[in-house]
Amino acid sequence: MDDLLQFPHITSILETYAEELRKLYRENLVKSDALATEQLYNTATYQVKRDGLTWEVSLSLQDYWKYVEEGTKPHWPPAEAITKWVRVKPVIPRPDAFGRIPSEKSLVYLIRRKIAREGTEGRHDLLNAVQECNRRFLRDLETACQLDIDNLASVAIQSLADKPL
Repeated sequence: MDDLLQFPHITSILETYAEELRKLYRENLVKSDALATEQLYNTATYQVKRDGLTWEVSLSLQDYWKYVEEGTKPHWPPAEAITKWVRVKPVIPRPDAFGRIPSEKSLVYLIRRKIAREGTEGRHDLLNAVQECNRRFLRDLETACQLDIDNLASVAIQSLADKPL
């Protein structure tokens, strides 16, 4: 009976869901070219936790995931962060109207100024991954719930039948 209270079908499908969510999110990061340092990609992990009859599927991500996901309002980003981004990405500067190619320092300033004027656009990679996983796994989760409930009911009925009146 204790094994049935673990709800094995639900637990299994949620583990598969979490694994697929992480995979889809990482694929979306690649597609949207959000891999400057690859830190967000490489450190994404998932966890499925259960507390009674409540399950939680979560991704553990770098703190800056929300800025990649939702974008930012106009602000002056730190020069060090943009310098690192320019070096890792790499950003290839284009000549201006006079044929001059900006130095790294100038390029960093230009990028910072653009962010200060316009902010950054969100990519919604996580939202898209969640929506896709929900679409793929909803029916499987319904089936898993039904199987676990049916198993639990069968054991309860059998237990009642075994008891003398």
